Amino acid sequence: MRLFILIFGLVGIGMGVGEIFILKNLYDFRSQAQVTEGEVVDFVTSRGRKGGTMYAPRVRYAIPAPEGGVGAEYEIVGRVSSSGRSFDIGERVGVLYRPDEPADGRVDSFAETWLLPLIFGVFSLVFGGIAAAFLAAELRKRRLHAWLQHSGMTVQARISEVARNTSLKVNGRSPWVIRAQWQHPVTQKIHVFESENLWYDPSEYVDGRDQCPVRVDADDPSRYRVDIEWLPKQAG
Repeated sequence: MRLFILIFGLVGIGMGVGEIFILKNLYDFRSQAQVTEGEVVDFVTSRGRKGGTMYAPRVRYAIPAPEGGVGAEYEIVGRVSSSGRSFDIGERVGVLYRPDEPADGRVDSFAETWLLPLIFGVFSLVFGGIAAAFLAAELRKRRLHAWLQHSGMTVQARISEVARNTSLKVNGRSPWVIRAQWQHPVTQKIHVFESENLWYDPSEYVDGRDQCPVRVDADDPSRYRVDIEWLPKQAG
């Protein structure tokens, strides 16, 4: 769990830092940029990841001359490629440029301006959210374990099976769990307990053992912790 929190947290933070850098760069550019009109004169093709053809527009534009009229002409290639042609040849488009670097223009479109910040923002939220969810679950588990250690009671549950936890896979592997049953002496209801995930098969250590201790909240047996301290930390 700690490894998941660390990995997803670092990716989320990295994406967030990248998002801030991109937005700052975008703000600095647009705050100094001037607008002119350009024309789509061609498309530059490239091979996509899945083998398809990607298109980026080639735009020709001119900046006003200091003395008036049309000045120098430049050509740029759009920074965003798509599987379809998002413009038509001859279409007029806005171009942003900085007066001190007129050749470094940018097509003034939503995709060209916001696609990269959106990608970094979404990935930052997704990975950061997953890390936050893992962290919250870990904190809840630790609080529960602390409460059970202080106020819970220890019962002996009958070991019913050692099985794979197929709801979780890491690199194609599912961890092992020990399941045990216990009948509440008051309600007579049978409760099934499941241990924390084990990344080795504990069967050889369970063989010949009928019961295992479980720390449980007598008023709410769904709050429990199977004691696996008697198992080695890793397979021998």
